[in-house]
Amino acid sequence: MGIVYLADHLEFLPTVALWHHQEWGYLRAGDTLEARAGRLRKECGHAEIPTTLVAIENGAVIGSAMLIEDDMDTRPQLSPWLASVFVVPERRRKGIGAALAQRIIDEAKGLGVPRLYLYTPDAEEFYARQGWVVLERTPYKGKDVTVMAYDLW
Repeated sequence: MGIVYLADHLEFLPTVALWHHQEWGYLRAGDTLEARAGRLRKECGHAEIPTTLVAIENGAVIGSAMLIEDDMDTRPQLSPWLASVFVVPERRRKGIGAALAQRIIDEAKGLGVPRLYLYTPDAEEFYARQGWVVLERTPYKGKDVTVMAYDLW
């Protein structure tokens, strides 16, 4: 398995956009797959914010993760964010999500970022095992979520 920039493999953009739309579409009422794909295309940086990474195995995309400026409109003071960590269901629990999250941490560290944030409705334990700490638990867009932080320095 390799982790690469989506910008260098835009053939996977429609698949990643579909995953993200299916997984988190409820967060943007009225959003379309086309709109999400357009936003994702703009978030395909190289060693910058925003950046989207994908995990590839045997020529197929199997996961994604993003480094973005903001991910929670109720917490504009927090930046940047690890977001959109996704692994295809049949490849979960094999370390791919953790590898994607770690690569985003490495990207952020290379940019001099002192602290990363994320929020999750259901993966607090997954991130806690990787060293993320809970900042708060709060309702967000109809879901109870946990806001977490990871200090890079």
